[in-house]
This record gives sequence, structure tokens and C-alpha cells, in this order.
Amino acid sequence: MQIIRLFGIKLKVNNWFFVLTVLFVLSGYLYKILLVYGAVLWHELAHAITARAAGLKVREVELLPFGGVARISSLNETGIRKEFLISAAGPLASLVLAAVSYIGMTYSKDWLEGWQFLYKVNIVLVLFNLLPALPLDGGRIMRACLNTVFDYKKATMITVKLSRGISLFLLIWVLYTYCFRNEINLTFIIGAIFIYMAANVEIVFAGFRTMRMLANKKEQLNSRGFLPTNHFTVADKMLVQDVIRLFVPEAYHIVLVIDPERMTYCGTLTETQIWDRLTEKGVSVSISQFL
Repeated sequence: MQIIRLFGIKLKVNNWFFVLTVLFVLSGYLYKILLVYGAVLWHELAHAITARAAGLKVREVELLPFGGVARISSLNETGIRKEFLISAAGPLASLVLAAVSYIGMTYSKDWLEGWQFLYKVNIVLVLFNLLPALPLDGGRIMRACLNTVFDYKKATMITVKLSRGISLFLLIWVLYTYCFRNEINLTFIIGAIFIYMAANVEIVFAGFRTMRMLANKKEQLNSRGFLPTNHFTVADKMLVQDVIRLFVPEAYHIVLVIDPERMTYCGTLTETQIWDRLTEKGVSVSISQFL
């Protein structure tokens, strides 16, 4: 259910949130659960505000029983730089709040326990979210960095494999603590399952990214009446995979193909034509074969 709007962003609270809150109230931990959700809300709002500043539409921020999520339209179709900045905004905001809490611990003795708890919560948020596993912030940052070297799909596949490894490690750690310490870490079990399942979904999203990018550009063209265009002049022997790596979600692309030895014009390809011919010819051929 929707509660309020903060900075023009709709704040939604999951129904199970209230159930969990009641349980904490009955257990005498009301102020701690409020601090936890305050820290989570601060983290997610940082994502949402950064996304809006980058020109993306933020549908809502939802508080869940075990965390929160900022639902941002077309996040997977945005550029490398934007995905990096939006993903890094949350951990950075949590780090700032952890620093404020540390100052409170140092100079304010009136509410020492509260400052200590808030500090620990934000440090956990930073460390967990910076794990290089999708769909966590660290996984998105990792993919954005890999995307500077590899194409988006390959960068996603590498990050997904790493995500599965982290998920497996968490489950092994749970098994270890159960066998040798007689403890069951439910949080690690939930985290491992969540990371594994969500990472697999990212593979599906990556496969449809091209179609979504073109659909978004078509929508922008219809709504605005114009679309920024990037023109590239490439050698006729340049591989298609290297040409595609030049494409960004924020603009439409027109590619002029030139014979570099004779400096003669070979032809022109639009972004749509290149994507359409990929299924037939693949990405490991020269761009001249697309003419």
C-alpha cells in the first residue's frame, strides 16, 4: 500500500512489513526495527533520486519485510555510466549514514546504544550490497565495469557465474556453521536463494535488452518528436561486435562504412538494420558483410 511521497517518489509498504513490525513491537524492539527500515529507506531513496537525476523514471520505492527496492524503469537498458552511478549511490548513502552514526557514537553519550546499532546496520548494508552478485548493487557495478571490455550479454554472464559462486559459498557457510557450531543462519539461506534466482532472471533480461532498447527509443521518438543521434565512421573490416560496443541507450546510431585503404564510401547502416541482421550473420563477421 502507498503511504506518502518523498521528493516526488511514491513510497509503498509491503503488507508483510506491518506483520513483521507488530512482531518486533511485541518483542520490545520497536526502535531498532524503525532504525533498520529508516536506513533501508535512506539507501533506496539514494538510488531513486540518482536515477531521476539521470533522466530515468522511478515507479516507486517499496519497503519489504527483509529490505527494500527502488523500482526504476529501463535500468537495465541505460548506459554504463548511469548504471554505475545509480548502483553506487545506495552504498555511498549508507556509508555516509554510517559515518554520521560513528560521529554520534563518539560525541554523543545520551543515545550511545542507538548510534551503535545504526552504525552496524549501515555497515552491514554497505558490505552486503557491495557483494559482486546480481541483482545487488555490487553486481551491477561489476557488470558496468565489465561492460567497458565485453558486450553487455557477456558481462552479464560473467557476473551471473560469480553470483552463483557467491550463492554457493553462502550455502556452504550455512552448512559449516550448522555442523561445527550447531547454528542455522536463516539470513544467509534466504540471501543465497535470492541471489541465485535473481541472477538467473538477469540472463533472461540480458537476452531481451536489445529489443527493449529499441522499444524505448521508439517510445522516446514518438513522445518527444526527436531522438539524439550518434554517427560513427568505421572501417569495413571492423567486427560487428566491436561496432555494437559503441552503441549507447541514450541515442540512435547511424554507421558509415568506409574502405580505409582507398578512403571510399561503402555504405550506411542504421542501428535497426544492424540488430535485424545479427540473427542471420552473427557478431563475429566484418561490418561490410551487413551491407
